[in-house]
Amino acid sequence: MAQSKILVGLEIGTSKTCMVVGEIRPDATATIIGVGEVPSAGVRKGEIVDQSFARQCVCDAWQLAQDHAEVDILNVFLSVTGEHIHGENYMGSYRLPDDEDIIEEEHVLLAKEKAEKAEISADRFAVNRELGNFSIDNREASRHPVGLTGRTLDVNCHVMHGIRTRLQNSLLCVRQVPLDVEDIVFAPLATAQMVLNRQQKEAGALLIDIGGGTSDFICYSGGDVVASGCIPAGGNTINSDIMKLSDQRVNSNKAAEVLKCTEGNAFGDEKDRSLAQYKSENGLSDASIARGDLNRIIRNRLADILVRVGKRVPEDVWKQSGMSVYLSGGTSLMRGLDSLARHIYNVPVHQPTPLAEGQSYSYLADPRYCTAIGLIRFAQRYDDEALRSASPGFVKRLLRIFRRRY
Repeated sequence: MAQSKILVGLEIGTSKTCMVVGEIRPDATATIIGVGEVPSAGVRKGEIVDQSFARQCVCDAWQLAQDHAEVDILNVFLSVTGEHIHGENYMGSYRLPDDEDIIEEEHVLLAKEKAEKAEISADRFAVNRELGNFSIDNREASRHPVGLTGRTLDVNCHVMHGIRTRLQNSLLCVRQVPLDVEDIVFAPLATAQMVLNRQQKEAGALLIDIGGGTSDFICYSGGDVVASGCIPAGGNTINSDIMKLSDQRVNSNKAAEVLKCTEGNAFGDEKDRSLAQYKSENGLSDASIARGDLNRIIRNRLADILVRVGKRVPEDVWKQSGMSVYLSGGTSLMRGLDSLARHIYNVPVHQPTPLAEGQSYSYLADPRYCTAIGLIRFAQRYDDEALRSASPGFVKRLLRIFRRRY
C-alpha cells in the first residue's frame, strides 16, 4: 500500500521566516499539517545580510514546524528572491533531418535541451527554467507536438537567473542549521502554484506578490511564463515613506504600519484633512496624520511598484482579451489597491478577500502564506519531473561548490 510523503517549504522573507509542512497522500492531494513562523531578522529586501540572525530565525521556524507537524524535518524546498534575480526568454530550435518529417519524442528532447542550454554570464546561475509551448514551422503553439509533421521544432524557455554568490548565501544559511535543500525556487514561481490555475495562465495572468521588502512578479501568456522579476520595495517601504514624509508626526514603524493598515486607502481621497490617529500603549508614541496625506503616500509608493512591474511585461501581453492581474502577499490586502491597479493597467484585477470577523482561520486563505504553501505544490511537480529526468539540478551544482569550499 502506497504511503504518504512529507514535503517542506521554507520562505526566508523580509518580514517573516516561515516553514510549511505538507503531507502528500497517494492520490496526490496535499494537506498542510504544520507551520512554523517567526519574525525575520538579518534579511533586507528579500536577501540575507546577517547570516547569524537569519540562521537563528530558520532554526526557530524549524523547531516550531516540527512541533506543530510532529515530524522530523531534514529537507526543504527553499524560495529565494531579490532584485538580482531576472527572468529572460529564450528559444530552443531543432531542425529535423532531411529524411524525417514526423516529430518524435527524441526531437522534442533535443529542442528542450537547446532551450535549456541558454548561455548566461559566468557569475550567474539559472534558478529555474520554465519550458513553454512548442511551435512547428512557426505555426500555432502546441503543447504536445509528438506525431505531428513539420521541419522545424521550436520551444520557448523562460530562465530565471540570479547572482551566484547571493544565492549561495541563502543555501549556506539553511545548510548550517543544518537542513538539506532539495531545490531552490524563485518566489513568484512558487506563489503561482498556489494562486493561479491552468485556465488563468492560458488566458493571460500577471501575478504580483507584494511582501514586506519586495514585490515579486510573474506573468503568463498562453500558459507560458513570459516575464518575471523582483522590485525591491514593499509594505516596509511604505512605512518608511510615511515616517519620512509625515513631518515627524509618525516616528515609529509600528505606528506607520497600524495607520497604513487600519486608516489608509491606496485609492482614497487625497484631500481628506481629517486625522488618522495611532494611540500607543504608554502614550509616549502617539501619532497622527491627515488621511489625505496618508492616502497620497501609500498611493504614490504602490503606484510606483505597479508601474515598474508593468514596464517589465511585454506590450503585446496587455492586448490579450483575457488578461488579468492577481494580487498576493501581505500588502495585497491594502484597501483600494485593486482600484489603483485597475486604473494603471486597465484590466480586471483580483485582490484577496480579508478574513471576516469570526471566520475560522485558514492558512490557505491568507495571502501572506501563498509562497510558502506554493513551495509544497512546486515540490509535488518537482518530484514528478525528477522521476523523468536524471540531469543534475541547480542545487546539486551549487552544492558541489560548497563541498569544495566548506
